[in-house]
Amino acid sequence: MAMVRFIESDSTGLPLKRKQVAQACARCRRRKKRCFHSHDGDISKGSPPSLTSGEGDATTRNPTGHPIPPRCEPLRSPNDAQSPERHASRFVGDLSPEAILMEATSLCSTRDVSVRGGLGIWQPRALDVDKAASPLSLRSPSRQAVQDILRVYVRSHCLPCCPPPSDYVVLRRIYFDKLDTIFPILGHSTIQSDEEIKEKVLKQIVSLAAASDPEASRHLRLNPEGPVLSRHDFCTLLSDAIQTTIDAGLITDRIFLTRILAALSLYMQPRSPDEADIPALLNGRAVHQMHTLGLQMASEESHTNSQATRSLLCCLWALDRLNSAFYGRACLIHERDIGWNLDDCIATQAPLFRLFLMIIGLLDKVIGLYRPGSRREKEFIIELPIFEQMIIDAGAVRASSSCLASLEIFYHSVAILSSQSPSENRSTALPAPATNSRRSLAADRITSIVGREFLGQLSYLPIIPYGVSLSLSVSYRKMRHSNIPMFRSRGKQSFMANTSLLKSMDDTFWTAKTTVAMAEQVLQEMDKAVASITQETGLVDASKKGESAPRDRELPPPSADDALNNYNTHGAEFPILEEVSDLDVFGHFDPTFDLGAVDAALEGNLDFGTSSNWFDWQQLWG
Repeated sequence: MAMVRFIESDSTGLPLKRKQVAQACARCRRRKKRCFHSHDGDISKGSPPSLTSGEGDATTRNPTGHPIPPRCEPLRSPNDAQSPERHASRFVGDLSPEAILMEATSLCSTRDVSVRGGLGIWQPRALDVDKAASPLSLRSPSRQAVQDILRVYVRSHCLPCCPPPSDYVVLRRIYFDKLDTIFPILGHSTIQSDEEIKEKVLKQIVSLAAASDPEASRHLRLNPEGPVLSRHDFCTLLSDAIQTTIDAGLITDRIFLTRILAALSLYMQPRSPDEADIPALLNGRAVHQMHTLGLQMASEESHTNSQATRSLLCCLWALDRLNSAFYGRACLIHERDIGWNLDDCIATQAPLFRLFLMIIGLLDKVIGLYRPGSRREKEFIIELPIFEQMIIDAGAVRASSSCLASLEIFYHSVAILSSQSPSENRSTALPAPATNSRRSLAADRITSIVGREFLGQLSYLPIIPYGVSLSLSVSYRKMRHSNIPMFRSRGKQSFMANTSLLKSMDDTFWTAKTTVAMAEQVLQEMDKAVASITQETGLVDASKKGESAPRDRELPPPSADDALNNYNTHGAEFPILEEVSDLDVFGHFDPTFDLGAVDAALEGNLDFGTSSNWFDWQQLWG
């Protein structure tokens, strides 16, 4: 009886040669090691035929040309910003002893292909291993139970929390026209997704960001038949929904998670003292994901989505500097740890985003003035380029005027902070000349742009209320310390104008609400002090105070071009400020009024001194 012998076939169905010479895979040939995982014998041990090739080399190759071992999750380029498998990989630097052992023992590890020569390896988690493992082996029973509960809640309450389609169309247009062009944290390639969770979270974060625009006020609803919500309620519900989805662990794509964490850090608004540090915490988590993914490691220009990686890195770098300015935090990303050339990365971005990053670069230099141990004995000022020239250099000449005006506000905010006086001169009537002129002119430009030139037309990023708060601090210092009656009166009018502008934004931005609470109480105390002084001196008819006092307690937000006039008329109520040159109105405040706390908050705002303690002031001033 004739013997029948079956010949093995490869993944394409073609028969293998019976006398084929076994060849080691490229990885083992490079290491000069005997290759056991690409031999034909692996098939007899249960390896799936699809993992072997007809040439005896069981490896596939990623876009960079590096081999991928069998039975492992297929790895794309470590710098592929959109790789869906990216979230399942971990970067281990060469400084870790784990890296040496991992590279020697793990067939799935891939060495970094950075242009800097490689500083570590990528260690993937095989998908089949993750799926086969018991949940208890991955996380503790208590954590698993909490996440299971959260996931049920997220699917029933958080994911449905989205604006109806008719309203979302308007919010999405506002976001892309006014916000994404300046800070494209979500990225154009990820703004649409086929996955339900990603799609819902993207709609939520876009709606949250666009809600600050005045045009969005009629579209802030989360139910097609529901009422229009206030900005505070609308943003609170969306922020809670996004944070709960993140905590439930439903977002597994690390790149997408990094984008959402960064966007939420910028656009969410705390609502109580317990939440004051959440934006900075979210930024820290985004930076943590960046380091885990190794986005700071440079790659070759030919790598897939290299531009997307650089854009995301620039967004995270910029947000880190904004958090440092807004909340008085230390920077978490340092240029010495970035493999890319940051200037080259900025040069490749879109014009408006490039201009924004150029201003962030100026802010980065300014932050250096306020770091511990950086205090100088003499006045120090950082030279700033002309904003018009920066627009030309960034190629943003044809950008919309409203976006350019928004960035001009940011530019003047940096200008206010770009000079530093010795500590003994920070609370005097006459600050350093360069400091006084630069700060006064920059503050006036901010007030004019927000209140007159582009009222209701700006890109309402958090840099807008931050700039107005700095302008208010400049006017407060002039009103508080000036010895010239004309300057005191001018400072008071500017102080009231900025208070009005901040009040129009206090339902969206928590720092604006806190600052307005302090400013209103200062104005009320000034009313009381002036009324007391006029009764003693008889310089002003005190009966007029009774007619105007109610207006000080009702500070209407500006809604038209004459918004600033609502407060500028108050200057006529205090002629005593101009008649008595050496009058100290603040010295007549009620002793129970904590004027020192106001000085520390508003003047410290010019010195990065109290930026992280705004909720302490909110508790104090209601």
